[in-house]
Amino acid sequence: MSEKYRILFSDLDATLLNDNKEIEAGALDAIDALLSQGDFFAICTGRPLASARAVACKAGLERSGCYIVSYNGGVIYDPSRDQIVSYASIPLSVVRRLFEKAQQAGLYIHTYDRTSDTVLTIRHTKELDAYIAHTRLRPKTGAGVLEQMTEEPAKMIVISEDHKRLEQFQKENEAWSGDVLNSFFSCEPYLEYCPAGISKGSAVRALCAYLNLPVAASVAAGDERNDIAMLQAAGIGAAPRNAHPLAKEAADYVCEKDHNEGAVGEIIRRFFIDARSSGETKVS
Repeated sequence: MSEKYRILFSDLDATLLNDNKEIEAGALDAIDALLSQGDFFAICTGRPLASARAVACKAGLERSGCYIVSYNGGVIYDPSRDQIVSYASIPLSVVRRLFEKAQQAGLYIHTYDRTSDTVLTIRHTKELDAYIAHTRLRPKTGAGVLEQMTEEPAKMIVISEDHKRLEQFQKENEAWSGDVLNSFFSCEPYLEYCPAGISKGSAVRALCAYLNLPVAASVAAGDERNDIAMLQAAGIGAAPRNAHPLAKEAADYVCEKDHNEGAVGEIIRRFFIDARSSGETKVS
């Protein structure tokens, strides 16, 4: 490969963020070094935009050269300009149908208000409490919450501690939903639904095109199954040591460090800093 790596796409939870939901100091220093040499950094997460922006703001990653991909590729956002680059959405009729199917199956499901990133669901449950504690978003509940929606959301999540029930639900609804929705697991309890054709992998291609960069000049870092499309799309896919076995299998490079030890810093130093100073461009 003749191109130098120019952009890093990084997942948040269990990749860039440690168990305390903070960025390890060495990893943050490495991001600063990457940006100072004119390269780009993109948070690429399944979290809603408001939640991802809060992380970026706290870490000082809303400046020029930084981007946010949220909703597993549904939204691409330029924080330095406060500008939505792209937004992919799910038709409201499809949202209502999947909610109905989840309710019939006795499973919790939620979606989001496009303007405020409010979590929208029918009933207040333990699954909702756990989710809002994680994302720090406000919930809105009620039997008529879907009828009040006027804008199409970017994502839905079905949540259960019983992974087999989620697998069965995904299988039972594939026939009607496969043409309009992309479904995948971001962790054992989360079955996520995005618009068809949308994933973290599609976001890698879209943001590279927006920045006029070849996809081959990208590196992606992720630990879970929803990161696999991103790991496979990028020029180099890298997984922290703690990654799910399927993410490691999809990666070109598996870190010596885990998310608590600054795996993203290791990736930056290997592919953006050390490789550039030595003239190397390929993974060994």
